[in-house]
Amino acid sequence: MLKESSFIGITMGDPAGIGPEIAVKAAEYFIKINTPIKPVIFGSFEHIDYVLKSIIKKDAPVNLIRQDSLLEYSYKNTHINVIDLSSKSYQSVKYGEINPEYARDVESFISAAVDFSLDGRISGFATAPINKEMMIKGGAKFGGHTELLGYLTSSKDYAMLFYSKTMITVLATIHIPLSMVSRSITKESLRNILKISISSMTNDFGIRSPKIAVLGLNPHAGENGEIGTEEKDIISPVITEFKNNGFFIDGPFPSDSFFAKVYKGYDLIVAMYHDQALIPFKLLSFNEGVNVTAGLKIVRTSPVHGTAYNIAGKNLADSNSMKESIKLAYEISKNRLKWKEK
Repeated sequence: MLKESSFIGITMGDPAGIGPEIAVKAAEYFIKINTPIKPVIFGSFEHIDYVLKSIIKKDAPVNLIRQDSLLEYSYKNTHINVIDLSSKSYQSVKYGEINPEYARDVESFISAAVDFSLDGRISGFATAPINKEMMIKGGAKFGGHTELLGYLTSSKDYAMLFYSKTMITVLATIHIPLSMVSRSITKESLRNILKISISSMTNDFGIRSPKIAVLGLNPHAGENGEIGTEEKDIISPVITEFKNNGFFIDGPFPSDSFFAKVYKGYDLIVAMYHDQALIPFKLLSFNEGVNVTAGLKIVRTSPVHGTAYNIAGKNLADSNSMKESIKLAYEISKNRLKWKEK
């Protein structure tokens, strides 16, 4: 349900990673600056309080919110606000180690944020990182956020989109082995990704006629079928279809030279697989990049980094990508409301 609200959720993520730390740092940041954004952490009150006082070594007050209470009355503007959803104590967390026992709680944090979004109690949420191995070993329905969110919202059509002030890119395939990428790209799947992405560019980012670049799959974009036929048989025909329907769309481009020279001329870049997009994106936008699950009926964003087990529990985590994720979730929710009102 789309409803105007200043409340933006933050899911705590893996207790053994940097998620709780960046959630606390980001929440504290928005409390201190002049902004309408009101962050609410979905996680463990006990663990958030511990991270704040013992890891970050701050003495800010923490407000416990019951899951069934109204945020308008229970939220405290000068506090870090936490909806406690934990089923266990996290006093013995071993930072930097995979513990499958956390999976069910982590899944419940995400599920609750989805429910709050669907009910209009929050405008959207940003998710702190989780570990796929931990989730799967712990019996969670899915290892990653994107697939879980699709399931929880009954969404069949969604896409992984990455936003920064430098570029916006979307993936034609998500978390699959490279050996499966070619067979997973079909005309229908590529059409679907383009439709989702164009809708997101309009409704979420306010770009009504985006300039779209589509990358090739093979080296040199296939060299007209000499180094693979996916461009000739699948990608180029779909580009032509969209061009004939009035969209500003070019490609397929060889990805190496594209990111060296051409990318700045386009609003949206469609990449064929994960690393084709994420290597250049993270090189250019690591600390300010945001992952957006496009196509969902709710607003979900996240930082572009992972659990960073190597620095967990050491107060070394940079929370900037989480801050940008929260800001973008708020902006997308406002843009969707504007579009709905038109």
